[in-house]
Amino acid sequence: MHIRELFQKPIDRPINGVIKADQLDAASIWQELEEYVVTKQISDYLRKFFDAYLAAMDCPHDAAITDRMGVWVSGFFGSGKSHFIKILSYLLENIQAHHPQTDETRHAVQFFDLYDSKMQFCASSFRKIRFRHV
Repeated sequence: MHIRELFQKPIDRPINGVIKADQLDAASIWQELEEYVVTKQISDYLRKFFDAYLAAMDCPHDAAITDRMGVWVSGFFGSGKSHFIKILSYLLENIQAHHPQTDETRHAVQFFDLYDSKMQFCASSFRKIRFRHV
């Protein structure tokens, strides 16, 4: 057995070392969504974001809420700030991603296991956001 056989995906495939906001080709979007790993800490950050976002959506004219809205993402170089923000933008828009080789299509939310305990809160948040954008 070879080490490469232990992995689900080919280890010699191209992997973007830097996530770029303007890189929106189908292959990049698919790979970014498919390979994003939601850790406990990322789950906590997503939960905080969606709690604040939904509060503002529920009371869009309440200055006590909307005047305090803002997001600051900080971290060391290479810590995943750009990737996190890009994934968050995909989720908010619930973009439709296309697999370049298979023509499979999925919405951003479908890349994540919403029944995973780390992502449980997201299922209801995504439903609320989706219905408000319709």
